[in-house]
Amino acid sequence: MLTSGLNTGTATCPPGTVITGGGMKTPLGGNNLTVQPYESYPSAENTWTLSFNNSAGTSGSYVVYAICLPVTPTG
Repeated sequence: MLTSGLNTGTATCPPGTVITGGGMKTPLGGNNLTVQPYESYPSAENTWTLSFNNSAGTSGSYVVYAICLPVTPTG
């Protein structure tokens, strides 16, 4: 749930994959001007973390997503 102020969420890739990127979306897509990204980074080999500020003073929903690729064994 999106609350007023600083929010942080994570997304995790399934076993056998590695994270290559990530982001977030709100019900209004990228046009929600009350949500400002603060940090967006891989916090582990398979986890993406995103922090953002909600300056609207109202609550809502958001989704943090991860972009994952399968790991191909070598050797």
